[in-house]
Amino acid sequence: MIKLHLKSYVLAAALSLSFLGSAQAETDVHDGTTINGTVPFCASWELVEADRTGFTDGVDIAMFDADKLVIPDLIVISDFDCNTKYKITAAKSGWTLPAAYLATADKKADGSDTDLRLMVDNLTAGFATDGMAALGGFGAYTAITTAGSDILGGGSVGAAAGHGVENAAADINAEILMDWASDIVGAYAVTVTLTISEVTE
Repeated sequence: MIKLHLKSYVLAAALSLSFLGSAQAETDVHDGTTINGTVPFCASWELVEADRTGFTDGVDIAMFDADKLVIPDLIVISDFDCNTKYKITAAKSGWTLPAAYLATADKKADGSDTDLRLMVDNLTAGFATDGMAALGGFGAYTAITTAGSDILGGGSVGAAAGHGVENAAADINAEILMDWASDIVGAYAVTVTLTISEVTE
């Protein structure tokens, strides 16, 4: 009787192992859920861009003698983030001029003049290489156009080399050329507009 009992126990254990093995073989496996799509061009910035009454506040004899009015920090980009290579383009409007302004003088109502110049400084790159930097000579005062001038850029594209920038920053300063004979008493205005664009090469 003891022998039969031992045989029954061994048979029960063998059946149990066989059952466990067949249960694992029948387990269904999920074939996966795919997350896919395209990451778009994204850029974000924080600007300090208060309108300036530079002519009223800043023009005096010294400015005329220096042939220019300088407006530091016309636009401050305090935080710039972008997920690829980019450029920032600055365009100007035509000038609003006094009614008696000499038609042949330097500033033009259609903006075809070179009296408004920009310079970028106080740069924070936002990436170790190819971070935010001045473009096209705008590390010094350079005239902008109504069509737009590329003043800042950064990031990179290419095989195993693509990147954007994070927490980049820059100051955009303005210089307006002044002339005793031409820049008569009256109200003046010009607008600067910045545009961010993706660069793909």
